[in-house]
Amino acid sequence: MSQDVNYETALNLVYLPDGRVVNETNQDPAIERVTGHQNYWVAADLGQANDFTAVTVIKDEALPIVDGSKVIVGPRHRSIVYADRFRGVSYVDVVDYLIRLRNAPPFGGKSELVLDGTSLGRVVSDMLWDQSVDHHAVQMTGGQSWRKESSRYVNAGKTFMIENLSVLFASGDLKFAHDLPLRDEIASDLASFSLQTTAAGNQIITQSRSAGGHGDLGIAVIVGAFASQYLRPKMVTTHTLRGWY
Repeated sequence: MSQDVNYETALNLVYLPDGRVVNETNQDPAIERVTGHQNYWVAADLGQANDFTAVTVIKDEALPIVDGSKVIVGPRHRSIVYADRFRGVSYVDVVDYLIRLRNAPPFGGKSELVLDGTSLGRVVSDMLWDQSVDHHAVQMTGGQSWRKESSRYVNAGKTFMIENLSVLFASGDLKFAHDLPLRDEIASDLASFSLQTTAAGNQIITQSRSAGGHGDLGIAVIVGAFASQYLRPKMVTTHTLRGWY
């Protein structure tokens, strides 16, 4: 089969409700059935009453493709496909919004929720926890590492997370969806972060806040990208060739 084949039309891909993506073989014993994935990372930065709360969603997928004469799981692609921000709403409404967004098509059943759990993020995290909503709460710290504190809380260096995002963008592993709302605002937020070296030789992240840049959308993307890179569940990829003796 030609490398120029349109993989998604040549293969009959079946998108399962839990995020797995398989190629339907129609019981052809010569076709290998493999399992890829399509998942979403819903990430939020929580603001105070007069500040914006920002939410972004990263689509994370690796689909079965044709490679020469065989079917394999193709390269992993991540893209920012959703962005929103709002203010002047209660934390109860924010929690309701996050739950509804996570469960809405196409995210429902195959999304992970992650919050900036620093400061006021802990309030929303506790409210979600009380409603038995699984999520990750990322508490930003100093340093160049991260560690999982519990089933819910993760401590991660802010510099570490921003550098992770820079690498993902530079390598092309993370991109903007071409029709993404608030794309310019996200870019402006991310441009407001800079790396500086202190007199003691330590590297720290600073942020310049202009009248048009708040940093909230940038933080949501930073947290979501970190989670997609380091907190993703184990992906079980299967390769089963049936009917050969």
